[in-house]
Amino acid sequence: MLITIKTSAKNGASAQFREGVIACLPTIPGYWSIGFAAGAIGTLSGFSTLQTALLASALYAGSAQFLFYSLWATGAEIASVVLSILLVNLRYLLMSSAISIFFRPYTVLQKIISGLLLTDETFGVAVQHGGGKNSITYPWMLGLNLTAWLNWILACVSGAVLASALPSSLMEGLSFSLVSMFIGLVLALWFASQRKMLELFSISIAVLITLFTSGHIDMSLVVIAAASVAATLATAGLYLFSNKEEK
Repeated sequence: MLITIKTSAKNGASAQFREGVIACLPTIPGYWSIGFAAGAIGTLSGFSTLQTALLASALYAGSAQFLFYSLWATGAEIASVVLSILLVNLRYLLMSSAISIFFRPYTVLQKIISGLLLTDETFGVAVQHGGGKNSITYPWMLGLNLTAWLNWILACVSGAVLASALPSSLMEGLSFSLVSMFIGLVLALWFASQRKMLELFSISIAVLITLFTSGHIDMSLVVIAAASVAATLATAGLYLFSNKEEK
């Protein structure tokens, strides 16, 4: 009887894991499109394929990786790189807190693993799944997160390998892609946003801070100041708009 219960529990966990994998499938094209570009830009920024793979595995955040490559290419100090990435990734702390209500029965280690592998896409899928069933099982979340994580790494490595196989003359000619990729990402996010004026305001503030301070203080401090002020104003504006809509 005990063996039957253990077998049923194992089969149930395996089925939930597979369901998590299947739930991740619609988001995979997005991981590959951005991850492929991130890997290629990593090579253009002077990183090896192994270094790009390690960064994709450890950092595991598209916007943070693009920011890292950009700051590294400009020769920014380590402190400014770390602080800038920390500011960009602060939203994951909020996401993990919001989704933690579904993981109260689980151990601390399971909660940490679920939070560390969380992304914007897996958060959206998990919230939709948890809202419908009012619960999220750990095996389901692990299947969702692992599928997304592995595909992101494979996409970054594929982009890095392809970029490293290109002739050096062509690689030098593609150096503009780092800047153009950032412009394209900003525009894509802006057009998809429902708060266009708020985001345009925060971007304008960051640009103005950069223009007026770049010639007077260290560039690494300029990046930190511009990112911090713009992010703070955007968060405050979003909070005010949300309260107004609720009222």
